[in-house]
Amino acid sequence: MPNQFAADIPAATLAQVQQHLDAIRAALQPYLVSLTPEERKTMLRMADKTVAFVQKTADYATNSPAFVPPFVDFGEVKQDVAALTALTPVHQQLEQLALDVDSTMMTAGSEAYGHSLTIYNNIKFLAKNKQPGAQAAFEDLSRRFAGQGKQKAAPANQ
Repeated sequence: MPNQFAADIPAATLAQVQQHLDAIRAALQPYLVSLTPEERKTMLRMADKTVAFVQKTADYATNSPAFVPPFVDFGEVKQDVAALTALTPVHQQLEQLALDVDSTMMTAGSEAYGHSLTIYNNIKFLAKNKQPGAQAAFEDLSRRFAGQGKQKAAPANQ
C-alpha cells in the first residue's frame, strides 16, 4: 500500500493555526449560540431548499408587510436571515477545513495502524522463534487484541 501522507507538520505551523482558530472563535463568540443535544433535536432544520424558501418569504414580507402576522417580529426575522446569509460562507469554509483535517488524520492514522500491525505480526513471528526481547514486546502489544481471538464454538447440547 503506497504511503499517501508523508509530511512533518512544523510545530510553528500548528501553533499559528491554533492562534488563528482562537482568534476566529474570539471574534465570533459574542454572536454564537451553543445548543445542547436535546435542544438541537427540537429545532427546525434548514436545507438548501429551505434557505431559498426563507429568503423568498422574507422578500414577500418586505414587499407586502400585510403578509406578516402581528405576532411575528419581522425585524427579528430579517436579523435571522441576515445572520444566516453572513455565516453561510464561514460555515462552508470551516466545514471543508474540518473535512480535510479529518481526512488527513484518517489517512495518517490508517497508515500508522497498518504499519503497526505489520510490525506487530513480525514481533509475533519473532517471539514464536525465541528472538530475544520479542516475547515481552508481543505480550505487551497483544493486550490490544485481548478478547478478539477466534471464539470457540459452544458444545452442542444433546
